[in-house]
Amino acid sequence: MLKHRLPPLQAVTAHTTTTSQSRVTTSAASAVYFISSSPVTIPGCKAWMNGKKPGPKVQGLVQTWSRSDCAMRLEIDHNQQIKWADSAGTEGDLNKASTHFHYDGHGYKARVCVNNLNNGWVKCGAWY
Repeated sequence: MLKHRLPPLQAVTAHTTTTSQSRVTTSAASAVYFISSSPVTIPGCKAWMNGKKPGPKVQGLVQTWSRSDCAMRLEIDHNQQIKWADSAGTEGDLNKASTHFHYDGHGYKARVCVNNLNNGWVKCGAWY
């Protein structure tokens, strides 16, 4: 399903953190977990969210394959005011990138949108 086109994200990718593993990590001080309702996939790209406790906080992640250049943005909705909180981008085969964690407490909702910069596909996930 083709949604509205995201603004180009190449300029903001300098603020991304590349991750080398997709496993959930847990420690005594905090717990990072996969938000199962968050994944959104388009040809060549996938985006999803992780949560973090204590928090509540959310993080957006993006993965690429098939030599696609992918960008994602993390959106936060508070009192029906949607804010573009952060973004990440990656290019090439099986690369991943993530945003920082952002507050997602009572009265807040979050989602990720993904954009394949090679073919124009854009799609947003469900609000969490």
